[in-house]
Amino acid sequence: MALVSFATPFLSEVIMSKLWKEQTMLMVRDEAAITQTYTDSMHAFQTLNPPAGLSYCHVPCMLIAPQAVCVMATLAEVEALFTHVLEELKTRNYARSGVTDLHVQQMSEHIAFLSVSRVRYTIDGHERERLGEMYTFRKTDDGWKIVVATMHDPQTILRLA
Repeated sequence: MALVSFATPFLSEVIMSKLWKEQTMLMVRDEAAITQTYTDSMHAFQTLNPPAGLSYCHVPCMLIAPQAVCVMATLAEVEALFTHVLEELKTRNYARSGVTDLHVQQMSEHIAFLSVSRVRYTIDGHERERLGEMYTFRKTDDGWKIVVATMHDPQTILRLA
């Protein structure tokens, strides 16, 4: 009897491990859609119109930056943050951003990470600053949405597979 009770958890682990591997192998790879969602969200951001980027955000969502952590439970809170950030960028003559490096790693059918390095440019075309960013995406019925955005030093971008 002791042997059976020992073997049952072990067999359960083996079966679960095999099922996990099969699910992982069957996972729909969606890196192109995740990358497109990010690209579309950056184009919306560059319009400097706060509501334009709302549809790319999951609610609730979070922004982690060196200065603060913002947790937003409603679209109104996301829009208020976007308004604040975009107003700040306007005062610094922000015109657009360019991606210098981008890596995506899908972790499951519904979770993915995107690591990016960007350059912000001023209205007159000069480089303003470089940024590193890490995004966590979640797939919903409406497509991939940003759940967490983390700002960091540009030289520490993750080279995801």
